[in-house]
Amino acid sequence: MNILCGPMEFIDVPRLVSECTDKRYNQTLCQVNESVICLGILYGEYHWHKHDKDDEFFFVLSGKLIIELEGMEAVELGEFQG
Repeated sequence: MNILCGPMEFIDVPRLVSECTDKRYNQTLCQVNESVICLGILYGEYHWHKHDKDDEFFFVLSGKLIIELEGMEAVELGEFQG
């Protein structure tokens, strides 16, 4: 796991986003207790996967994220929704 920032370090998310040139980007920003905070940047469709032993939380800063889960109705998250 490549953790970008240590405890009490400043994280400039807008700078990271503006510097990103990839259509899919995932970076672990920091660790909080036993959890990690990641920044994901996605453009277009992405074939999803799952982590059976991990819980995940998604928070949308810009655009929208549609999550389709097997056997469930799709969930659409807009800006500033989680």
